Amino acid sequence: METFNMQTTNFEIDRNAVGNYFLTVSILIYVGTLAVCFSPFILVAIDEIVYPGQTLNSWGAGVSFFILFTLMLILVALSAFFLWLSPQQATNLCYRLEGSTLRADGGVFFLFRKSIPLERITDVALVQGPLMRFFNIWAMRIQTAGSAQCEATLYGVRNPEEMRELILSQRKQVYGEKTEDA
Repeated sequence: METFNMQTTNFEIDRNAVGNYFLTVSILIYVGTLAVCFSPFILVAIDEIVYPGQTLNSWGAGVSFFILFTLMLILVALSAFFLWLSPQQATNLCYRLEGSTLRADGGVFFLFRKSIPLERITDVALVQGPLMRFFNIWAMRIQTAGSAQCEATLYGVRNPEEMRELILSQRKQVYGEKTEDA
């Protein structure tokens, strides 16, 4: 095998769009979870508003409104937390190609550092769902040999097609024809 230049290529990330995407996903998951968990209380409160005094006594109505008020406070507090957390997540993302290894770092409370040897990469898929399309970002899913799930997902990489080709061509340059391009 020939000697390979161990040059490092840092991937540019659209951190603002990724932060907004993470924030939107977090809030949608949170609101959906709250709606499912507290829907009985919401229905009781609506019933009390529409048909006052007919289905609940005043104690039951007071408890229902207290629970809804508490729910609103929790929603406001967690929304503020998500407003802080999402940009932090985007800021801490770092993807780079170092010689024969793809590295992905990130996290806020629990940090992660992933090293993926190029030799194991079998495919780099570009994915863009409706929410990602709204924020004009792509996810690069790194698939490796011997794994049913993707090894890593790189969010918001600028010029994703070029970066995909860079990964695959560098893999081919390092390991030759031994591995196929996806």
